[in-house]
Amino acid sequence: MKRAFSLLLSFLVGLSMLAIANPVQAETNSSLIFSEYVEGSGYNKAIELYNGTGEPIDLSDYTVVSFTNGASQDPGDGYANELNLSGTLEDGEVYVIAHSDADQAILDQADVTGSSYFYEFNGDDAVVLFQNYDESTRQGTVVDSIGKVGEDPGDGWTENATSTKDSTLVRKETVLAGDTDVTDAYDPTDEWIALPKDTFSNLGKYESVQPPEPKDEYTATVERVVDGDTIKIESSILGADTVRYLNIDTPETYHMDSYDSSLITTNPNHSQKYHGVQATEHLQTLLQPGDEVTLDVSEEVTDDYGRLLAEVIRTSDGLNTNLNMVEKGYAVTYFIAPIGSEETYQMYQQAAKTAQANNFGIWSEETPLLELPFEFRARYDQKGYSKYVGNSETNQYVRPANWEQVPVENRIFFWTEQEAIQAGYEPAFERGNKIADARYAPEGSNVAVQGTVIAKDDKNYYIQDDTAGIVVRTDAVNASIGDVIRASGNTEEYYGLLQVVTDDVTIVEENARELEPKLIDANDLGESLESQLVSLQTVSVESVDKYNDFQANDESGSFVINSDENLLEVGTTYDTITGYVTYSFGQYKVVPRSADDIVKDIPAVSIQEARESTIGSRVNIEGIVTAAFPTGGKINYYVQDETAGIVVRAEDLGANVGDRIQAKAVTEEYFDLLQLQPSEQNATIIEKDVGVPQAKPITSNEFSEELEGQLVKINLAKVTDVDAFHNYTAQDEQGSFVIDSDNDLVEVDKVYESITGVLTYNYDEYKIMPRSAEDVVALNLFEDHLDGSMTLEDVATQLVELEAMFGSDKVGKLLDEQLSSFITTNGNTSQHIDSTVHHILKSMQKMNNDKEEKEMKKIEHELEKIMKKDEKSNGKKDKGNKAA
Repeated sequence: MKRAFSLLLSFLVGLSMLAIANPVQAETNSSLIFSEYVEGSGYNKAIELYNGTGEPIDLSDYTVVSFTNGASQDPGDGYANELNLSGTLEDGEVYVIAHSDADQAILDQADVTGSSYFYEFNGDDAVVLFQNYDESTRQGTVVDSIGKVGEDPGDGWTENATSTKDSTLVRKETVLAGDTDVTDAYDPTDEWIALPKDTFSNLGKYESVQPPEPKDEYTATVERVVDGDTIKIESSILGADTVRYLNIDTPETYHMDSYDSSLITTNPNHSQKYHGVQATEHLQTLLQPGDEVTLDVSEEVTDDYGRLLAEVIRTSDGLNTNLNMVEKGYAVTYFIAPIGSEETYQMYQQAAKTAQANNFGIWSEETPLLELPFEFRARYDQKGYSKYVGNSETNQYVRPANWEQVPVENRIFFWTEQEAIQAGYEPAFERGNKIADARYAPEGSNVAVQGTVIAKDDKNYYIQDDTAGIVVRTDAVNASIGDVIRASGNTEEYYGLLQVVTDDVTIVEENARELEPKLIDANDLGESLESQLVSLQTVSVESVDKYNDFQANDESGSFVINSDENLLEVGTTYDTITGYVTYSFGQYKVVPRSADDIVKDIPAVSIQEARESTIGSRVNIEGIVTAAFPTGGKINYYVQDETAGIVVRAEDLGANVGDRIQAKAVTEEYFDLLQLQPSEQNATIIEKDVGVPQAKPITSNEFSEELEGQLVKINLAKVTDVDAFHNYTAQDEQGSFVIDSDNDLVEVDKVYESITGVLTYNYDEYKIMPRSAEDVVALNLFEDHLDGSMTLEDVATQLVELEAMFGSDKVGKLLDEQLSSFITTNGNTSQHIDSTVHHILKSMQKMNNDKEEKEMKKIEHELEKIMKKDEKSNGKKDKGNKAA
């Protein structure tokens, strides 16, 4: 809805600015700064320094250091490559450092070039400008920095399409001093403007640069096909190197290692896997590694996972691979409003209709896809259906669970019912009036609304239902918060605030319920939230004016809190502020209703209490870090106290295993793994190096939610298989389990004395995740005997236990391998070992209740014989059998 008052206010403000406009005066920098950073293709590497201090600077006191792949300032910890500067840099001038093999456009601006290790920095190398740097200690006065020293971020530091990898960064002109904290979390968007890779036009001069508007098209090179609707590209674009195909959805593959061909027409899981593999293989025929493609990006450039959303066009012949996947029946169309071009929408939907008619791929009569991808995810991930489904032909929408009522070729998905109504769609089912109907009807319409009172301001009742909120202005009733009221009247705007002014109001139900506030960020404030109850977290109050409008910030941006009750203090940070959203004088504002809406802090609870709280509850926990796994640009910290464990997914805190941390956030599930995702301000190290809790010994049948997030240990396990995702199947005495090891810390067909790790959950099963090589201890049957700490009787007992767990064949193979690793006899060693293994396995086969002791003695005797042959052959001192 357009707001006439807002436009008028903007016009008046614009006139006033024209009347008082003055040239911008340049401010003086407090120090030498990095002003441009080039990390491009090949050797296109450059760093520009700018002197805006008002005085000449002697560069001989300065050194630029690149800390390679997470190297720290501790001498000996990785490589620190330095470049000592020289000469004088005049005020207002720049100094360009470049690789000697860079593009000529860079070299034309360079003041110093070279090809040493320093000049070969990459996007994951922190770069620091020091004054009075000591190479031996790696210490000096930090003048400026790019990245975080001591951290290897993977490819680079990336945030919202701004990255130190494959990018040119230009310093914002508002930055007047260097970043002198080299160990805090690094966000390049704070001080830098990102330009496309291999942009050199700004190098050699210090000028104001405007952020580029995202283009509609980009050229990229295919690295590999991930699945039927996802590819990897060689160089990132807008900070993303993964492309999610736009407008289509292909069957999933994540839930199974393989499918059973006999079940693909009867079992939904096997059907999904089969068609997912078919889609992946078809896309692999369309795109090969090294192929050049054109990416037509959407209005929403990336999705929630940071993947680029695009149509992928094969450059060699212009083939639209997205559309081809639909035409050949390997994908279903998937449009989420807003849909973009109507022509594109109709082209894809016609392709889907044709593929259905021809029984292609997923529409085959012989091997049909039993569940569409979103249908499968709703069931398998136990998330249910959440999006309303519109029919583009009838302009009606259905409830999420009734999606099948809309033909595939007409489907448009809406995140909320409010969005469907706002887009002009009407319900295809009977229901009462909704507030969203009134909000998006033409102003002046006669409407009927019913909702729960969330706030009262004089005659203004702010009411809300499950679609939207609105103001009912009346003095005909005396309702309270929590009451449900019904009102009829005409809509009108008062200074831009939509309301129904009427005396036709009744209280439908008293004290029905108080609505829970919607958790939002400051940048979410807008018309869609007007008159609704919201909460914002970690809010800093900066200032207040004479109208009691408080300027405040959360981590997403600034906003206004109006509080005539003076409930807030300037200079204070609050954990949570709740209030209703109003609109006045061209601004959306949050209005707390009472002191109960202001929460300065929340008390700490145990991790078990946090786990037992309702999903979406805000909690404050403390615990010891037992593991830390970088993933997706953040770090998953596994944290536990004496009650339970949980995952804290956060920016790099600099926390190590054994540190105690605090985290405040709402509980949420990611693929059913419970986690907290605190903001940077809400995750801190409380105490360093307090020690790591002992791993809890468990067996595979004890994998459960009770132990999720905790450090555990499994004894005596054999790894039997591995899939393409580094999930290793293993077996202990109670059954099979899965080891999740991206670093491949275990090996197939190997037996381990113990495997330690944190218990995680993903893709429908619990898994143990070892942290390092120290967490996996290979079984050596004779090591403890050879050092005198275990008897041969103990070894024999362990062999029998292993045979019961894994069978005689596997134990025989293990025994043969381990004896062969250290036994040498006079004569044919291999024959002697084979004989020993044969007799031991024979005794194991004969064991039963009445012969167990006898056969155990035989096993012990066979071990003793082979050991004596080894000692005789090598002249070793007889360690003897301590059991004798």
